[in-house]
Amino acid sequence: MSLPAHRGRKILKQLPARIRLGCPNPLNTLDEAIAALRVVDPSCTPPTYMISDLQWVGACLGFRQNSRAYLRHMAQKATSVQGDVLECGSGLSSLLLAVTAGRLGHRVHTFEHDIECQRKLTALVDRYRLRNITVHHTPIQSYGGFDWYELPKADLGDNFQLVICDGPARHLTDSGRYGLFPIMRDRLHTQCRVMMDDSNRSIDRHVIRRWRKEHQIEVQSFGRFLQFAEITCV
Repeated sequence: MSLPAHRGRKILKQLPARIRLGCPNPLNTLDEAIAALRVVDPSCTPPTYMISDLQWVGACLGFRQNSRAYLRHMAQKATSVQGDVLECGSGLSSLLLAVTAGRLGHRVHTFEHDIECQRKLTALVDRYRLRNITVHHTPIQSYGGFDWYELPKADLGDNFQLVICDGPARHLTDSGRYGLFPIMRDRLHTQCRVMMDDSNRSIDRHVIRRWRKEHQIEVQSFGRFLQFAEITCV
């Protein structure tokens, strides 16, 4: 069924200008976005338009999308983090974290279950010579009562101060992202902050309730529809 003409025009106007007018080469745009991120003052959060550029490039290159508010909040935390960063589930957010945390001398470890996605992101990491990030291939495995990432054999360290908890995806396991605390709690800083996107989904609300029962945490939610949460170990 076709839309009325006035509704079609309204929807068209809501699309980003570069989509309405034609998409330039996404890799060229990504080159520019990474170059711009690298010259942002290390104490400052990257401006919104840079986050928007990464969103658009991510869509063109087939990466999972995060909301702009979530990415900006993530970048803000990475700007002030005092230790290494763990990311569960890869994407162009991995490059944002690598550049932002790397300016402060911190490492990023990213878990990715899909070998093709891992190779795709590693190629971009090599393209931009981001030496402070490692994208690990970490298949999903059973831990008895839940499924989570298989820990890589490489040294991960034991003092993560920021965790970006975007995986495993809900179609991979019935236990959702629950495994983060049971498997990684001893490797997290005593006041680690955990960011979880889409925290309003029923499976993730259940995960947070389980974490609250089993660990000392505080939870703060952001947004209305595309909600995300920041979880602080206390």
